[in-house]
Amino acid sequence: MTLQLSTITPKVTIHNGKAITTTDDVAHYFGKQHHHVVQKVESLECSEEFITRNFSRMIKNVQLAKGATREVVYYEMTKDGFVFLVMGFTGKKAAAFKEAYIAEFNRMEAELHSAPKYQPQTEAHEKFSSKDTQNLARIIALMTQNFRFKQAWNNAIWYALREVTGIPSPYPMEVRLVPSIASECERIWHVTEELQDVIADAEKTAIKRIIRKRENADKVIDEIETLLSQTTQDNQLMLNGALSNWHKAELTHFLQRC
Repeated sequence: MTLQLSTITPKVTIHNGKAITTTDDVAHYFGKQHHHVVQKVESLECSEEFITRNFSRMIKNVQLAKGATREVVYYEMTKDGFVFLVMGFTGKKAAAFKEAYIAEFNRMEAELHSAPKYQPQTEAHEKFSSKDTQNLARIIALMTQNFRFKQAWNNAIWYALREVTGIPSPYPMEVRLVPSIASECERIWHVTEELQDVIADAEKTAIKRIIRKRENADKVIDEIETLLSQTTQDNQLMLNGALSNWHKAELTHFLQRC
């Protein structure tokens, strides 16, 4: 694959307050197979601490034929991780590509540092204790425990709570914001409960009709996809349902903190 440096722009984004790129973006920019870049990351001979600090293993769904999906592993990496990864990419063109990518990292980092910084309130507000954080993490785990992509759900919920409170990571949550946090948790829990019920019904339908009764798989799967689509589009169905008494009790207990 022949690439001209001017035709492709290095892709660097901001995630959780850091400039990062991904193995997908590196593979595309350097004209390499993505799975080869992933293998390169996983075979790097560097310390566990360096790997943890500079690489994050992620999973995404890739659409296949007939609505099927496949899980694909990719990595997010910092500038240091990128530099370590591409050390083995040699040649004049590779050197120019590295230089352009590092320049883009520098540009994004400069943009990040010039952005207005979150300033904690000068007024002393009580911060979450480690027990408070553990209780909130347990509530989030209850919301997501039956999902296949549990970690992705967890990350999204933490992000939503940070958005609602206006307190970015890694600053601790504040006790005065517990009602807002509980309200957002209730909103999300309505969604996850309803969605988990729909997924469970879809599995039961597949077991009964495709496995036991040997009905046409494509026809049944099409019906299930239609059901899922209708449910996810019906926001009122998701948001107006009543939480289970058990989940209500969890949120009530959490609210007692304030």
